[in-house]
Amino acid sequence: MLAAVAASVVLLAAASGPIRDVDYYWHLLVGRDILAGIPPAEAGRGWSFAPAPDTWVSTQWLAEVLLAWLEERSGTSSALLYRVATTAIALVSLALVTIPKRPVRPAVVVFTLTALELAVFVQERSQQLTYILAPVVGWWAHRAWRDGRVPRWWLLLPTVWVWAQFHGGWILAPALLLLAGLARVLDRRSWDRTVSVLVGQSLASLIVAVIAPAGIGNVTAVLRFSAAAETIKEWQRVEIWHPASIPFVVLLLVLTVSWARGRVRPSVGELVYVGALVAFALSAYRNLPTALLALAPAAVPMLARAWGDEPAASPPASRGPERLGSALLVGAALVLALVSAGARATPLDPSRVPLALLDRIESGARVLPTYGVSGAVLWRAGPPPAVQVAIDGRTDRYGSDYLRDYAELESGAPGWETLLDELAPTEALLRTDRALAELLVARRGWTEVARTADHVLLRAPR
Repeated sequence: MLAAVAASVVLLAAASGPIRDVDYYWHLLVGRDILAGIPPAEAGRGWSFAPAPDTWVSTQWLAEVLLAWLEERSGTSSALLYRVATTAIALVSLALVTIPKRPVRPAVVVFTLTALELAVFVQERSQQLTYILAPVVGWWAHRAWRDGRVPRWWLLLPTVWVWAQFHGGWILAPALLLLAGLARVLDRRSWDRTVSVLVGQSLASLIVAVIAPAGIGNVTAVLRFSAAAETIKEWQRVEIWHPASIPFVVLLLVLTVSWARGRVRPSVGELVYVGALVAFALSAYRNLPTALLALAPAAVPMLARAWGDEPAASPPASRGPERLGSALLVGAALVLALVSAGARATPLDPSRVPLALLDRIESGARVLPTYGVSGAVLWRAGPPPAVQVAIDGRTDRYGSDYLRDYAELESGAPGWETLLDELAPTEALLRTDRALAELLVARRGWTEVARTADHVLLRAPR
């Protein structure tokens, strides 16, 4: 019952509210470029007048094509359908690696806490595929570490290739395989054939991921993103008292207390395996659900051993796991049906995307947007030559220095005029709580075109 409630909460969270990801709009444009015949390595060129090399190549082109293809057929309402469908599949994936043939108590605890963590982060973004595959890779890694059963090459490598075209979370596959090999060596105090195969599969996964439009950039993408996005909340280090980290902290506490007071003490391999995933989770908020999803298949047997709940203690003929999986699928289908019926209107959040102001932007304008609406400006007002923007959400294109300078420009920090003069925008779409909006009017003679409760559109003097 508890697991079913948690699954319902996650599905309701996925089905509620408008588009959440501010990057969704420029992802659509990249996908449209590719569907129009532009090579993936050249999609997204010419959007910005920022002083940065226009050599950016998408590492998520397959997801962008999918989002654009869905949007062509169902409008932006398709984002809601995508969010719910992928979340439902992620729940089924999590259930299949934590519940069947596992003791009930630890299985329900791990599934529930992991599902609740997932509910906080579901969005219409490419990372949804990582949420689906992270439990699978975690199961592969744990099975290889404990039982010596490595994943099939013919299944692993195609999965990693598709994943690498879809989202940067693919790096989890080779990392977890290596981590499983290390944990096995530490526990057995020997290097056996399983470890050799895991190392080989990890290296092969890295090689396969390079077969992409971004090439070696697919491997280094996570470093570029983390370095460039230091001003963005989801890329910052996790504060354990933050509401978003509660399910993660609770599971970590349950595991720690169970190890300390349980019947079985953790092995060195277990400590290293869990410690590495905890470090990964704490490195950025966006990593919290991915780390828990990957840890879940190993956490269940760890708790079972500590609590003395061996698999034989479960009812031998119980069909609970199968029924839960069926219930999740039926629930997902019902939610999808409800969303499909009610998603006729464009699911946009007016506090994030001021449509009335986007429609007032002149053709050919050089727009200085608040970071959060930059992608929407391109999407609604039209990509070049209709408009160009000073920034558009592709953090790895602009780099940390430019993003920091841009944030200081919006806040009106000393020296803001320098970057403004270098960019020479003709219009600005800013949040009303940004100091730059008042400075442009008071010191530079810009005029107000229109405003909403949260945003204002300004035009430079001619």
